[in-house]
Amino acid sequence: MNRTLIVDTLRLLQAEMSPIAGIELDLMPSDWEPLLTVLERHDLEYDRKVHLLGIYTILTVAAKRHMECVPHHQDLTRSILDGDYLYSFYLQFAVKCRELDLVAYLAPSIKQLQIKRANGDLTEHQPAAGIDQFLLQERKPQSRTSKAI
Repeated sequence: MNRTLIVDTLRLLQAEMSPIAGIELDLMPSDWEPLLTVLERHDLEYDRKVHLLGIYTILTVAAKRHMECVPHHQDLTRSILDGDYLYSFYLQFAVKCRELDLVAYLAPSIKQLQIKRANGDLTEHQPAAGIDQFLLQERKPQSRTSKAI
């Protein structure tokens, strides 16, 4: 199941990404494990799992590209541009997948990470934890007040 999920996710992402960008979504199998573990704990439709794994993949590769942004790196410009493209692609993809609530939930942690990186702190990004927390919060019953007519 996980192999099929990864293949379907990569196929979808490659179809959505601009071929001109020339970005390879080169993750190791172990890179997917944190989110695959999260997805196993939640009862989600297959398409939503593909979408969430896609979002996770984009964020993970974007973070890896920006982690390569060190002075005098031979591909510094390419790493910056790839990471920036991937962050904008993440937003585009999430909107297309109707995951706006997830984007809003992850936005503060992504912005904090970007600020830390700009200040030289190369802390690892853990989007799987944020997605897990979002899914847990999403499952909680919403308290609603209804007015009698």
